[in-house]
Amino acid sequence: MRWLAAEVFKLRRMRVTWVLLLILVAFEALMIAGMAYWAQRSPDAQKMTAEERAQVIASTSFPGSTPSTLGFIASLGPLFAIILAARLAGDEYAWGTAKQQVSMGVDRRRYIASKLAGAAVASLFLLVGAVLAGAAISLAVTMALGRPVEIAMLTPAFLVEVARGAGIAWFTLGLYATLTVCVATLTRSSATATAIGILVLLLEGSVVGSLASRFATIARIAPYTIGHNVNVLLALVERGSAAQAAQAAQAAQAAQAQAAALPTGAVRAFVVLGAWLAAFVACSFWAFSRQELGVE
Repeated sequence: MRWLAAEVFKLRRMRVTWVLLLILVAFEALMIAGMAYWAQRSPDAQKMTAEERAQVIASTSFPGSTPSTLGFIASLGPLFAIILAARLAGDEYAWGTAKQQVSMGVDRRRYIASKLAGAAVASLFLLVGAVLAGAAISLAVTMALGRPVEIAMLTPAFLVEVARGAGIAWFTLGLYATLTVCVATLTRSSATATAIGILVLLLEGSVVGSLASRFATIARIAPYTIGHNVNVLLALVERGSAAQAAQAAQAAQAAQAQAAALPTGAVRAFVVLGAWLAAFVACSFWAFSRQELGVE
């Protein structure tokens, strides 16, 4: 497993890793603190019903903010995972280390496997760092506003929902990171891979959705696209967040019932996205195994 340890070492040594994590945490802090302040001070918040306001407060207080944080990471985190994966896979061409390692006898399959594993580790690093930071921020905001820490929310149903949200978030980040490794392998450029990965993240779903509303053929294809199915999983995380907020507002039975089963649409989304993930992995191995690294 030395090849994986080498990727982890590179990930830790790259300055961009820590800069991206810091930016992600800063966005988290703005989201949590902003929503908490809005629920506490905004005139609009005061007009809500007691139950609605309790839900908002629960979703910005510790530990009820954790599912909301996971939804935030699952939606914004892929952007940062794309940048990290592009650096891990694409810079090897610019630095000449890909050619050097292959010339020294490193198996091509092991080399590309290390880049894919490094992308998965980078996604996990972003996820864990952002979740821990989000918990610390929400705890600080909760104490600063004089709210009680709802330890009673730490029920088995809540922990299952958090674990499921974390798994969905990691899967989403890893999917886009793997796509970026594939593109970086094809183009031999971290900048190009970053640009294409970000364009797919930001535009693919909206473009396909726009075309699907006009052309029946595209409408039949849309359920098998990345953006459509990622949105299905993000909606699942958001529903889990709302369920736990409702649980804090004395609706525990409804929250547990919602957390008990995985919807059929989510299962289908995992299957479709799993097929895309397998395609990106296969494409990465195929491209690197046939590249002539001596030609720049």
